[in-house]
Amino acid sequence: MGAHMNSPKQRNDRMRHLFGNVDATELAKHLPSPAVQERKVSSGAVKSMDRAFVSIEEDNERLREQLVNAEAVVELEATHVVPSFVKDRLDLEGDPQFTVFVEALREAGQKLPILVRPLANKPGYYQVAYGHRRLRACQILGRRVKAIVRDLSDKELIIAQGVENTERANLSFIEQAFFALTLREKGFDRETIATALGRAEGQNLVYISMLTSVASALPHDLVRKIGPAPSVGRPKWEKLGSYFHDQKLATESGVNIERITSTGEWHSATSDEKFALLFNALTRKAVGTTGVEEIDLGGGLSISVKRTGRQTQLSIAEFKEPGLATWLLRKLPQLVQEFRDVTKEEKDSMG
Repeated sequence: MGAHMNSPKQRNDRMRHLFGNVDATELAKHLPSPAVQERKVSSGAVKSMDRAFVSIEEDNERLREQLVNAEAVVELEATHVVPSFVKDRLDLEGDPQFTVFVEALREAGQKLPILVRPLANKPGYYQVAYGHRRLRACQILGRRVKAIVRDLSDKELIIAQGVENTERANLSFIEQAFFALTLREKGFDRETIATALGRAEGQNLVYISMLTSVASALPHDLVRKIGPAPSVGRPKWEKLGSYFHDQKLATESGVNIERITSTGEWHSATSDEKFALLFNALTRKAVGTTGVEEIDLGGGLSISVKRTGRQTQLSIAEFKEPGLATWLLRKLPQLVQEFRDVTKEEKDSMG
């Protein structure tokens, strides 16, 4: 590519390459003859021109490579795109943050494309690997969806789906658990599931087994009613699962789940609050056998309460909320006085 362009044939070849449909012979008529040019142009100028042509050709080659390797973003009819064959979110449109997301997309437009694969049995239709929220928002807004189309196997699709969720850290513990369980039920091995969840190293295969164990213990309909509960981690979901046998609540629990989930309080509660309502109801009923009640305070914090005939003991996991116990002790005299004042007012009002 670095040879000098001294012969007429070389110049014609270069001109044809650069100018495409322009007639190089006709163009050459308007250029100085090689002999004249060689007399007027120094060898240094010729070398500079050579380098310029070489640079242009190298840039063009790089551009061609980029065009070959790049995945074009296309716009598809949002109604022609279906969800992944594995659901990774428990509740999309019931999430208040999704409403905010839709409005943001309405105002600013779709910034990132989704990833889809063509549906082999339905020409013109596609299936999402990742970008379910963006797709649903575009469907709600009646807009076309920006997408990258890629041929993906089932395994490649669920790995892409899981890895994107892991990188964004936007699946709650129980959503990860049900995602893992669904993949296992569809025949994927633990290694593939671990890769999809970004946990393919070391002891993380054990973590996958733990996820599927927790999800298997819980009634699926009940978990869907609770929702993702983003602040609730593994210990409490495991504890909740311990009240069930073969996904059915033990009869001795004495808790009517249908009654709890049909109240106005339940329907107006957030997902975390719904978990707390059910969890607290079950743990209060369990006090008779364990003597200890767990009261969920949200944000991953709970207080253990042990009541006897003569006293009540409160226990706080100090490591979960450092300084809380000290703060409560300082506030205790004030709280006691407030309790006494309220009690006195109630007595006075009763005459």
